[in-house]
Amino acid sequence: MKIHDSKAHKRLTGLVEDEIVTRTYWESLLRKQPGVDFLRSWGSAEDFLADGSHGEVDLLLVDLELPGASGQDLICRFKQEKPDATCVVLTSSSKPEDVFDAIRSGASGYLVKGSGPEALLNNLQNIVTDGMMLSPGIARLFVDEFLKGSPVTRPSAEKKLERLTPRELEVLRAAQQFGSAKDVAAKMGLSHETVRVHMKKVYQKLHVNSKNEAVAILAQGSRDSAVG
Repeated sequence: MKIHDSKAHKRLTGLVEDEIVTRTYWESLLRKQPGVDFLRSWGSAEDFLADGSHGEVDLLLVDLELPGASGQDLICRFKQEKPDATCVVLTSSSKPEDVFDAIRSGASGYLVKGSGPEALLNNLQNIVTDGMMLSPGIARLFVDEFLKGSPVTRPSAEKKLERLTPRELEVLRAAQQFGSAKDVAAKMGLSHETVRVHMKKVYQKLHVNSKNEAVAILAQGSRDSAVG
């Protein structure tokens, strides 16, 4: 059942989802929603950001597990570019670390795939009208973590480093040891541009703006691991 709200503001909506069947299914739901003006969908964060029309999007639904940059990285970058945009995670993961990372990145909602069509439609309408929606299980997770007093406001350095691929972690460690990108490239037998691309992805995944910040997280992660 769809909830019609004649007062709902019509929002230009986009979807980033790499799995074609899921993307087609959600496109069909979005095109039928009152209050939604569906723009289009993209298969990756890079495709979305490279499209000149992406800046028009007011409401963005994002899968977490994307090829290339992750859903969390995309949300963080898009919110920096357009702070007033509403970003909602659409994923099969209900792991606490994914939930809290997504909210920290700027997501206003978190929907877990697998709900029935009626629940999905109601959740979509709540997002359109309120700009905020958590699946019931995710809402309970927040309450449980709050009652337990868990430190959910900031991920540990070790958790942050887990976002990196083995190659990205190797490049970051080389940067810690050798310093400049030129020296890292020479020591690892890579081109300067390859090192630069790896470090750019490291900055995005760790949500930092400099090599010094990234290296500080690496050092903290090593200390935490040694203590543990």
